[in-house]
Amino acid sequence: MSYKRTIPFGLAIIFFCIATFASWYEGSELVDNSFEWKHTAVITSWLNDGEVERGNISQLDYYVYSIKFKPIFPVIMMLSFIYMVFEISRKFLQPGIKLNIFMSILGVILLTGAGLISGSPTSGANVFMMSQVLVGTLLIALAVFLQFRKVQID
Repeated sequence: MSYKRTIPFGLAIIFFCIATFASWYEGSELVDNSFEWKHTAVITSWLNDGEVERGNISQLDYYVYSIKFKPIFPVIMMLSFIYMVFEISRKFLQPGIKLNIFMSILGVILLTGAGLISGSPTSGANVFMMSQVLVGTLLIALAVFLQFRKVQID
């Protein structure tokens, strides 16, 4: 891997780690907001048969809370993760139909995730959803563009 790809990949790892920690920290406010437990602590509710207490809140629910109310770091986390997956796929998949299919599948996964959170009434979840829609659409458009460009060249 050349320096032109290694340095941005290393920065993506650093951004991902910092954003993950910051999202987890911001989401830890869920412990103090007991009125949000019913709507935000969904993973804890699933794991404990609907019973949510201060001591048994799942760490993953912190990320749900962060997405719903403070989406900046979760968006950075998502973008850096998608970049890392994209770069790893470029390393192992040769440019062509396999890479284009992989990018399309990744875009569809993001659009599906956006569809799952589209009903949320919070502005933070809407920001996160729109970032998923944007990145998913860009990935699909890039895959289509590269495929048509390849077809016309051949």
